[in-house]
Amino acid sequence: MLGHHRVSVLMLTLAGLAALNGCAPAPSSAEGGFGLPRLPAAEAEGIATDAESLEGALQVGPNGCFLFAVPGDSAAPAHGTWIVWPEAAEQDGAAVVLADGTRLGDGDALTGAGEVVGLEALPDGMSDSSYFGSFGRFCGADERRVLVLTSMTTD
Repeated sequence: MLGHHRVSVLMLTLAGLAALNGCAPAPSSAEGGFGLPRLPAAEAEGIATDAESLEGALQVGPNGCFLFAVPGDSAAPAHGTWIVWPEAAEQDGAAVVLADGTRLGDGDALTGAGEVVGLEALPDGMSDSSYFGSFGRFCGADERRVLVLTSMTTD
């Protein structure tokens, strides 16, 4: 009977170590593990109904989140917001690749159109278990809000 107890304890210990191993951050991860948050054009336009032209810079946060920076105006409403990209954008490590192949990295100029909205405006944004809800909170969007980009332009 004591042998079964030791085997059970060993099995639980191994299972716990395996679970903790899955929680370790990936080496040099700049993605935060969620990928690039994107919305199809029709859905983005339905959320960003008052989209306006925006000029700023891409900021890659310490947790790997892509944020919008307004150089010289940290009080601007859009400064520090988490970015939800147009559907054609893709992530490549710590860079975003636009539909035309342009790569944007930390500090690069970002020009486009969009609107700053609350996390609740995104699909299931208020649900901790949804993609946008959990990713948004991880990136601070519950406090700093979200920039939903409807289009991007390159110089």
